[in-house]
Amino acid sequence: MGLALKVGLGALIMALSTGIAGAKEATSGPQPEALGFSSERLERLDAAMKAEVDQGRYPGVSVLVLRHGKIVFDRRYGFQSIEKHTPLAADTIFRIASMTKPIAGIALMILFEEGKWQLDDPISKFVPEFADLKVKTAAGLVAPDHPPTMRELVTSTAGFPGGFPLNSSFPDLDETYAKAGLHEGTLNAMAGKLAKLPLESQPGAKFRYGIQHDIQGLVVERISGMTFDRFLQDRLFAPLGMVDTGFHIPDSKRDRLATLYGYDKAMKLAATPFQGSMPASDVINPAFFSGAGGLYSTAKDYERLLRMLANGGELDGKRILAPSSVRLMMSDMLPEGVKLRFAQQVEGVGYGVDLGIVLDPARASFNGGTIGKGSVFWTGAHGTWFWIDPQNDVIVLGMTQLAFSAALHMGMPYPADDLRAISRSLVYQALVDEKR
Repeated sequence: MGLALKVGLGALIMALSTGIAGAKEATSGPQPEALGFSSERLERLDAAMKAEVDQGRYPGVSVLVLRHGKIVFDRRYGFQSIEKHTPLAADTIFRIASMTKPIAGIALMILFEEGKWQLDDPISKFVPEFADLKVKTAAGLVAPDHPPTMRELVTSTAGFPGGFPLNSSFPDLDETYAKAGLHEGTLNAMAGKLAKLPLESQPGAKFRYGIQHDIQGLVVERISGMTFDRFLQDRLFAPLGMVDTGFHIPDSKRDRLATLYGYDKAMKLAATPFQGSMPASDVINPAFFSGAGGLYSTAKDYERLLRMLANGGELDGKRILAPSSVRLMMSDMLPEGVKLRFAQQVEGVGYGVDLGIVLDPARASFNGGTIGKGSVFWTGAHGTWFWIDPQNDVIVLGMTQLAFSAALHMGMPYPADDLRAISRSLVYQALVDEKR
């Protein structure tokens, strides 16, 4: 079983002390009032994040708020390492886990713009090993109604299981996938193993979260002729100036990696036994470039990625995508009648190319409230989060390292507060002049 199954989403590991808050930092820039925000009201956000660290619920938290591409709020609290008393810094490196997924989607869209694939292409056009996939049913294996398509792959509806038992039709099939050693070789090796396993559902019938993003990385490799890590470096990270983002951390940067914490039996923060990048696997394999959750990054690097998307695919004179491609990524592409579902069904939210979309802020499960309609978002297993709000031209990015605390973002129980929800309320109550 994967680590997420063994450890469980409720009883994770935790802190060495309470009442600890690291230095608070703010970058220079326009006054918040010039961007429509109240400085006084932003102090509520500051106080709330500081309290989460002071009370020992999180080891450290970084929160960044931008409007019109300019910094409104940029502060850090607590520690990169509690044991070493290393404060969280602007260049601290985080395991971004599932915040890798939108990056996989961007890579595919770069190739989409080159005419290399179309939404209704079968995945088997690029991964011939998938030509004879079967679908598991209660009555046995059957042929799929149609070959799984690229549209279904990027919306996580191609029929593959998720890899952990959320929204599972056949828990035994999830177990089979977990034991198949999918992460033990390369992405190419994974293709051969997946070809021998059945789909969980008919293509387009169900949202399942996980392995389909690894398949996206495989498709990038097959189309481009480059390894997934090299493609990302050459076509995305280097052009955007994302100097600290990648699947591996060189020795020269390892002292900047945040320790991953959880809760111990006394509900105190303690370093987790597992300190790798992939939360759903026991295997730390440097040859497997997981589009589902393998990347490390910094707040500064990820900010540049978000600014590029919010700016229609371009940043500082470097165009990654056309505006039309960004709009497609941010459009609800789920098949009719299919909704996001984790532990429970998610209402008021759609899904584009590896991005969640707030369709109805008043009804959006775990993502609703005063956020703008059409906002796109995602999160990482260890508590990192972001959203881009085109309606209000706001970007919010949060970074922390509390193991599996993103359970809160899916409506599952966890013994900490939901920083994403708190930040959402406190960011928008501070936006008092929407016309600025």
